[in-house]
Amino acid sequence: MLFCRRCRAHRPDVIEPRHRKGRTVLKDARPGIRTGAQYRTVGEPQIVDMLLVAAFVYELQAGQRSRAIAAVESALQTWVDLGLEFRISDNGERSFDPVEVVNLMKWAGFSGLDRFWTDHFVNTGRAFYREWSAAAEPSPTAPLEPARFTVNLRRNFDLGRFDRGQKLRLRLPLPLSCCSDDIEVSPVIADELSPRLTRSDGRLDFQLAAPDQPMVEVAAQISFTTEGRSQDNIEGTLTPDQTELYLRPNEGLIRVTPRVDALSHALGGTGRSPLAVVTALWNYLIEELMCGMVHYDQVDAEAPGDWALDAGWYDCQLGSSLFVAMCRAQGIPARIMSGYMLYRLAPGFHYWTEAWIDGQGWIPFDFLTWDLSHGGRDAAWRGAFAGRIDYRMVTQCFPLAFTGPMSVRFPRAWHLLNAPSADGMEIRFTELDGQLIYCDRISAERHARPAR
Repeated sequence: MLFCRRCRAHRPDVIEPRHRKGRTVLKDARPGIRTGAQYRTVGEPQIVDMLLVAAFVYELQAGQRSRAIAAVESALQTWVDLGLEFRISDNGERSFDPVEVVNLMKWAGFSGLDRFWTDHFVNTGRAFYREWSAAAEPSPTAPLEPARFTVNLRRNFDLGRFDRGQKLRLRLPLPLSCCSDDIEVSPVIADELSPRLTRSDGRLDFQLAAPDQPMVEVAAQISFTTEGRSQDNIEGTLTPDQTELYLRPNEGLIRVTPRVDALSHALGGTGRSPLAVVTALWNYLIEELMCGMVHYDQVDAEAPGDWALDAGWYDCQLGSSLFVAMCRAQGIPARIMSGYMLYRLAPGFHYWTEAWIDGQGWIPFDFLTWDLSHGGRDAAWRGAFAGRIDYRMVTQCFPLAFTGPMSVRFPRAWHLLNAPSADGMEIRFTELDGQLIYCDRISAERHARPAR
């Protein structure tokens, strides 16, 4: 068994291998997170699409779809040989749990059992990073120039669970004014739905009566200018009320539990600058835990950070929450951000963090760095998103600015499935039985630099 190098706490995410027909096999295909047949409901073609958009979008653009699919199918079989579980559906196809698939892919790559993560997933992420920089390796001190983007966002809902005529509120996220300028929004929705539209900072609401047909699409063309980081209070100071807000010990998944508090102080030490403390906390989470996917029905809502430390895994939202809690435990204001990455071929939804440093403003930290730095082991990429960020359509800045609930709600357990689309990316949320919650189709286009 392996143990955390610093606190020596037992790491249940790391398990000893067994052997099957002469090959090394993991005892648990999803270390640290409970596996179960109830999650293995996603057909193999959808799993292949998920891996294509994560690791082969440039090959798809080059017309090499058949070759890319063959590589994904070969990797999937390798992971099955390593212990990835599946079940056979009623139509005879293999069905998987996306969380199991992604985490085993990363664990096998990190452990040197398979090169798919390294050769395809990590390298694709680095290619995304280079869309904004010609440098071969990250340059954390190089600022991004303001850029103009147009995002087309289409959101499809399955309203079959609602009664005809029932009043509904559907919602699209919009850019926040604290991170974007010159925001222009052109809503799109079928006239026969007779919607009432309401726009506010970060959201566009469509109020309508549930129609006869179950599938409804709301959409918008969104144009805005961004510099790639928050613009509020740059090089200024926080007011006492703002400081109190961003130091609160309990906020959603941010929970400063006794364990999180003790770990934060053990790592931060005494007499160090706030930036040095933040960097130490960041390095710990990059070095000692793994960034993958989680099932939120398993996360302890009262102590989500403790759960992540026990499991040894976090995703972008849970890792951000733990990092913010550790910063706040040290008296360093911090907050969670979210929105859409603006990569041309894969503009996906994402969470990251910002920590307040007097004289410097809000400093971003993004756990995409874990993959880009090959699990923290590639020093040249360790700072890729530590202290800087790339272009984002920022739609949420917690706890004050968030998209908020609408009539369509999430069940306790659900799946997130990404897939390539003709002009960008599809982001699909479904219940475990495949019932659609909603599906985003998003494309992003960067325009020429605006005149100053």
